[in-house]
Amino acid sequence: MNKRIWIVCFALMILCTTSVYGLVVRSGDNIKIKVDEVIDDDLVAFGQNVSIKGKVNGDIYAFGQEVEVTGDVAGTIFCGASTVDIDAQIAGSVWAGAGKVSIAGNVYNNVLIFGGTLDVEEDATIGNDLIVYGGKAKVAGEVDGMIKGGMGTFIMSGKSAKVNINADKIRIKSGALISGDLVIESGQEPVIEEGAEILGEIKLKSIEEVDEEVAFAIVPIIAFLIIMFKVIVFVAKIIVGIVLIVLSKKYVRRIMDTVISKPWHCLGWGFIGLIVIPVAVIILFSILIGYPFAVFGAYVYTFIFYLASIFAGLVIGEKVIRLFKKEGEISLYLSLIIGLIVLFVLGLIPILGFIVKIIVLLFGSGMVLYGSWNLIREMKAKELI
Repeated sequence: MNKRIWIVCFALMILCTTSVYGLVVRSGDNIKIKVDEVIDDDLVAFGQNVSIKGKVNGDIYAFGQEVEVTGDVAGTIFCGASTVDIDAQIAGSVWAGAGKVSIAGNVYNNVLIFGGTLDVEEDATIGNDLIVYGGKAKVAGEVDGMIKGGMGTFIMSGKSAKVNINADKIRIKSGALISGDLVIESGQEPVIEEGAEILGEIKLKSIEEVDEEVAFAIVPIIAFLIIMFKVIVFVAKIIVGIVLIVLSKKYVRRIMDTVISKPWHCLGWGFIGLIVIPVAVIILFSILIGYPFAVFGAYVYTFIFYLASIFAGLVIGEKVIRLFKKEGEISLYLSLIIGLIVLFVLGLIPILGFIVKIIVLLFGSGMVLYGSWNLIREMKAKELI
């Protein structure tokens, strides 16, 4: 039966092997990808200062105090920081949020930016739409698609196929070219300087029409924030897992061996933990004197199920490595990173991701509960506690 379990796990992991292979993760105070460096897959970078000057043949996920991307990027740039500066010669798309965002270079698809000050520089070209939300937005570059969004102040001196915005102050400067309509919602009349060309109509929209479009445009922002949250949780789990291994490698090894040797016991304990602990907490909350125990039980419940994916990732990562390394000791740190990457990628797949999360929750929490219980029993037998 144990072999069948691992065969199922291997089948799931093989589905995502292509996506996971080659993922590059960089973290530290100062992250630098040099000009002559080439990364042939997705790049995840966390640091105080992130500077990417080399070529990335995949997506970039960069988060820090300051993020700078000046190298070529085949995929999408996802970044969040205090200051973001994108000046790539070529990039697929850009999703950026920061206090100050600057976009230059050539982006051949969409750009979504939000923050305090948003600048699209004069030498910037955007092949599709520009979606902007922030305090002040200045567009001096060329946008082949539509400019849309909401901001306090909007200043345009570049080119666009159409503009549809909600802003308190609007200035269309001399030299600007809008080949379609200028659709606005503002408390003030727009300032259109002499020399600005608007080939379509200037339309003042009602508040109801604008609200519908803003609600629709917020959807990609929410999606970006969800992805950012998932990446942060992923990195946090790696850090917690490393700390656990450093502090108690033998305990971690013992918990991992529990699910390997007795998977069905772990599954049973996982079901018990999933059902019994919440019921007990609710009962204790209903009893006045049981309130402190209920709070403690809720804390334990949260702690166990947070550790579930970390220990499950350790076991999965070790099994993946063992497919290629038949003999010798396997690093727990490497197992942790590979296992969590597998779970992260599977979690992004609709339906399958939900099923995997339930399986991980049951087996992972079960191995923590069952393994800890056996360890406590042994310590009592040896009169250590």
